[in-house]
Amino acid sequence: MYKSIIDAVLEHGRNRPEKLALADNERAITYKELVQHLTAIAGILRNLDIHKGDNLLVECTQDARFIAIDLACELSHIVFIPIEKKMSEDRVKSIYEHINAKALIAKTDYAEIENCHHIDDIWDKISLAETNAEYDQKTIEYDIAEILFTTGTTGIPKGIVISHRANVAIAENIKYGVEMKENAIELVPLPLSHSHGLRTCYAHLLNGSTTVIIDGIMNVGLFFDMIEKYGVNAIDISPTLAKILLKIGMRGLEKYKDKIDYIEIGSAVLEEETKKMLKKIFMKSRLYNFYGSTEAGRCCVCNFNEINNEGCIGRPSINAEMLIVDDSKKEIHSSKEKLGLLAIRGSMIMNEYYNNRKLTEETLINDIIYTNDLGYIDESGKVYIVGRNDDIINYKGIKIAPEEIESVATLPHYIKDCACVPIKDNICGQVPMLYVSICDSSFDINLYIEYLRENLEQTRVPKRIEVVEQIPRSENGKLLRKRLMTDAK
Repeated sequence: MYKSIIDAVLEHGRNRPEKLALADNERAITYKELVQHLTAIAGILRNLDIHKGDNLLVECTQDARFIAIDLACELSHIVFIPIEKKMSEDRVKSIYEHINAKALIAKTDYAEIENCHHIDDIWDKISLAETNAEYDQKTIEYDIAEILFTTGTTGIPKGIVISHRANVAIAENIKYGVEMKENAIELVPLPLSHSHGLRTCYAHLLNGSTTVIIDGIMNVGLFFDMIEKYGVNAIDISPTLAKILLKIGMRGLEKYKDKIDYIEIGSAVLEEETKKMLKKIFMKSRLYNFYGSTEAGRCCVCNFNEINNEGCIGRPSINAEMLIVDDSKKEIHSSKEKLGLLAIRGSMIMNEYYNNRKLTEETLINDIIYTNDLGYIDESGKVYIVGRNDDIINYKGIKIAPEEIESVATLPHYIKDCACVPIKDNICGQVPMLYVSICDSSFDINLYIEYLRENLEQTRVPKRIEVVEQIPRSENGKLLRKRLMTDAK
């Protein structure tokens, strides 16, 4: 077993030097070249007085250069801290100061950051840099590899501290979860500043296969051009990107469907209707939905071309163990009738929240991550989630997951997106309220209410419906339900 991702890359550089490691719209890099590049970058960082144990912020450029800098940090035992591209200067400055960063590498001009280096300058110096310098390659598994910050809108976001050991375990969860082959060539349009896309790259670097990186899918022509150019046989997308592709890229999906070995989807809940549409197109492909978090990456996987059970997130990944606990964090025997909270144990979990002992002690106890996801494990070992515990609608003592309502509410063609939240009711305690964004000006709310009454149980019919221009979601497609719950009060 490799102790770090860089260990795997260095070995692949020796054993399969001409194998393509990374590609983007401007460059293609073999494993031999990648080792040369990252070694040169490590030397450049050293010349910039960035050394072992220092914290380095790196703005996501969504290309192979970003990954090469990440690996150079691993080689030099520098803590890699990715941030979103074009993040506001105030936000960057707050994180920079919060973690006492040594420097920032970015494409954006952050004038207020004193020790900021342009990524183009770093890359231009590679040919002049020393590539055969000696480095301390001994990796301590529990040493910090990176700190991944969540994308909050106010205050300092949470920093999740990830070890080399966890990154390897997560990469293995992906590799074995999707049955990744040596000839895998996966297209990744998801932001590499977020854990999902970044970890898919790690899985291929561990496996010795290929990652093709693009910046989103709105340039749908480029998306399919890259599939054609590099012989892509796997795709990593979010539920939101899947829905967009099904709307604007159907012709291309039909064209390449028989060349795709698998599609993996994660970062947010995948709606049943999207699953059905993907299954209809990719009947011969493996279709995976991953469950996990930045704190406990890719811990459950479901091939939904084989498992059709609604709410099922599949089985635990190779390095994960899933538990169901009660409110006092005591493990229970769960069932569909006896729900509990999901807890996760395994080598892929985080070390801690950066500089936040209180939150760490609430979430991570005796090497177990405790979540707020409500669910159960059936007799065959499959894991189910019915919703978030704090999102659940408590209607006269009946617990209703908002996803149950959303899966029906989003089906009509005139509904672009929707979200359900609980609101207080003097008689029932709580009742469901539905926010919808529409894509058809002829939308008739009375006909829509009639549709909901015909297709939902009486207890699940929304008591209020509000049309909004857009449902709030994060960059990776995750529903920002808390924002709507605040608005609904």
